[in-house]
Amino acid sequence: MSDAGDNGPHGPRKGTSDMKRKTKITLAALSAALVVLSAAPRLVQAEDSQTIALKDAIRTVVLHGDGTALKLTTHEGTTREALLITEDNIGCPLTSSVQADGDQLQISVEKGPMRIGFWCDPDVTLSLPEGLNLEIGLSNLAADIKGSFERVSIRTGQSVIDFDGRAAHFTLEGRRAAVRLNFPRDMPREAVELDVDTILSQVTFNGV
Repeated sequence: MSDAGDNGPHGPRKGTSDMKRKTKITLAALSAALVVLSAAPRLVQAEDSQTIALKDAIRTVVLHGDGTALKLTTHEGTTREALLITEDNIGCPLTSSVQADGDQLQISVEKGPMRIGFWCDPDVTLSLPEGLNLEIGLSNLAADIKGSFERVSIRTGQSVIDFDGRAAHFTLEGRRAAVRLNFPRDMPREAVELDVDTILSQVTFNGV
């Protein structure tokens, strides 16, 4: 986004320049707030861990539902298992469900009705076999994603995303986002699509 405003007969139009500055300040504040809040220590009330055997037909993992703080990695090997860990934080309960549907493993996360405080972003940790498609559709997202995927598609309202990995294609859609993305050097630049209304981004191609 450029600092230059639209030029009128007497120089830059003040309203346009002010609007751009406000947009920058608003997004910067949003990004900083999401980073701080997603990293803030939480009082864990309960943790649920489950290992999910994946049939050979499963090619896509779909994560959808309410806003979540997500840590996602992939693992090597021939064992087709997913490890899902969800954490209920005090004042911020979380329920999850897992269902296989054709070639998809669908994971749904939903916050409980009884919440304490204005910020409720339960923790989800997920480990997947390499080479799967990943589809994320959450209302809001703070994510640390590392690994090797086939296709990654993320749709969310507001997000802070740190991605360091490999994907044949990467798509991000949303209203506001602050992202740091690192892909392999040989990844085609056109394979990365960012369709976000307002975005702060650092995109590099320094991976292996």
